[in-house]
Amino acid sequence: MRVKNKQKGLTAISLLFIVVIFTFVVLSLLKIIPIYFDSFKVNDVVSTMKDERGLGDRSNNEIAAMIIKRLKLNQVSGISKNDVYIEKAKNTVFIDIEYEVRKSMFGNLDVVISFKKSVEASAI
Repeated sequence: MRVKNKQKGLTAISLLFIVVIFTFVVLSLLKIIPIYFDSFKVNDVVSTMKDERGLGDRSNNEIAAMIIKRLKLNQVSGISKNDVYIEKAKNTVFIDIEYEVRKSMFGNLDVVISFKKSVEASAI
């Protein structure tokens, strides 16, 4: 006896498996992508510090407060003055922002993403 028709397509279990994997990936991306958008905003704020004049005359606390204020205007939260490192040399000011973001994914599963943004600005 010959079988005329071969089985084609997915079974219900394999289709359900594909839907679960696709849903997991989409939900993960929906939680992770905003973290990277905030990182781009932090990078913009740090980059604009290059164009700021008179940084050498300001104290480290004033510079950090200026950065935090700009981050709040861009609706970036989770970065404090403790995450901003400022070092002054002769005619340059080095600004580093090191921070990490912890986001709860599912249940007790968290994702931690670390960022470091740096800029070398003129002190004059």
